[in-house]
Amino acid sequence: MTILIVALTAIVVSLDSFMAGFSLSLNKKASPVLPAAVSFVTLLLCLATSFLAKALSAASRFADYFGACLLFVLAAMCLFREESHAYALKPVTLGESLTIGVAVGMDAAIANLSLVGVGVEAIAPIVFAATHYLTVALGQALAKKVVLSHTNLVSAIMLCVIALTKLF
Repeated sequence: MTILIVALTAIVVSLDSFMAGFSLSLNKKASPVLPAAVSFVTLLLCLATSFLAKALSAASRFADYFGACLLFVLAAMCLFREESHAYALKPVTLGESLTIGVAVGMDAAIANLSLVGVGVEAIAPIVFAATHYLTVALGQALAKKVVLSHTNLVSAIMLCVIALTKLF
């Protein structure tokens, strides 16, 4: 039953990583770096919360604000960059990948914090990292199936919506 709770929690906290992968990939070339970086950062954040559970319990609201700020910055970057054409898409940069990783991985880290003490400390970070990897990769794959114009604007709006959900 505990594993089921971990799996369901991982899926719920991975929804924003799916949207981030989708929105960032609307006007960028799909890259294996994005899901790998997101899952790696998620794993590190979850391991950190496992080790620092008591100190981080007061920081959960700060994590939401920090993640929202990162997403707003990425949204602004999307909004003001040059519109890419389908034949000349640039790959997602490592910096963008790591920033998204921190922004969406903080939710997993806080969820991991809530599971400390129930006997899943060894498996939860791995489950969270794996689900983030899969949802970002799925978001990237689905973004390539969507044909939109003004993808910078769409991407910026989606990242802002994710950031706003972190604030409320």
